[in-house]
Amino acid sequence: MDIKQLNILTYKELKDIATDMDIEIPRKKEDLILEMLRCFKKYEKYKKEKVDKYIKIKQIGEKGKEGTTYLVKIRESKDSNEYAMKTFKKTKSSDRIRKEADLQEKASKYGISPEVIEIDTISKYIVMEKMDTHLYDKMKEQNGDITEIQQKQIIKIFKLLDKAKVFHGDSNILNYMFKGKKLYIIDFGMSQYIDDKLIKKLGVDTPNLSLMNLGFILKLKELRCPSSSYSYLLTFVSNKDKSKYNLN
Repeated sequence: MDIKQLNILTYKELKDIATDMDIEIPRKKEDLILEMLRCFKKYEKYKKEKVDKYIKIKQIGEKGKEGTTYLVKIRESKDSNEYAMKTFKKTKSSDRIRKEADLQEKASKYGISPEVIEIDTISKYIVMEKMDTHLYDKMKEQNGDITEIQQKQIIKIFKLLDKAKVFHGDSNILNYMFKGKKLYIIDFGMSQYIDDKLIKKLGVDTPNLSLMNLGFILKLKELRCPSSSYSYLLTFVSNKDKSKYNLN
């Protein structure tokens, strides 16, 4: 809307629109129009810089519980790079989006998760470095197996997550992706900060190496993967847990 369109409306009609926009309503019609124009201008700037900034190329993977990930590129830019945009449902709180992005950023500084490019807690998305291939797809090519080199990369991820003080919290095999030959961990939606409270709750100060590793092995067993797919991972499991979960 421009100033001519707003001037045609009655003060009551303007107030109704302003209420829907969550704008504080001044007493004079002229002041209300100026405030609405300011908000429209601010939204147009936001729309250009955030909403319309990226072009969605295609959906990546299946639709998740909290949202969907897309392959995107920047509109009208010399930057030809492609990125992954994780979009969230409207019910996802801004605080949870910020927390997820922050935990991923902590992990990315150790080179074990995609770099966070941008977050928007209004349109509810996180844009990040694009990965190439899921570990699960590699496993299919390898008859359900995970090579020892790949297992060592997984253990390195767990150790560095513990060092970064980030507990990932989700053992899903689909949370591991390759960029080239290097393995990364993705999706920090269930992650938590490793602090004294969490350590006390879990009873261990290296929850990724202990709990994530064990959970990952159990997922492989559930999928009936060969024992060679977790033989190296198993060396980091306690004898007590090996016995408890029949991993000997």
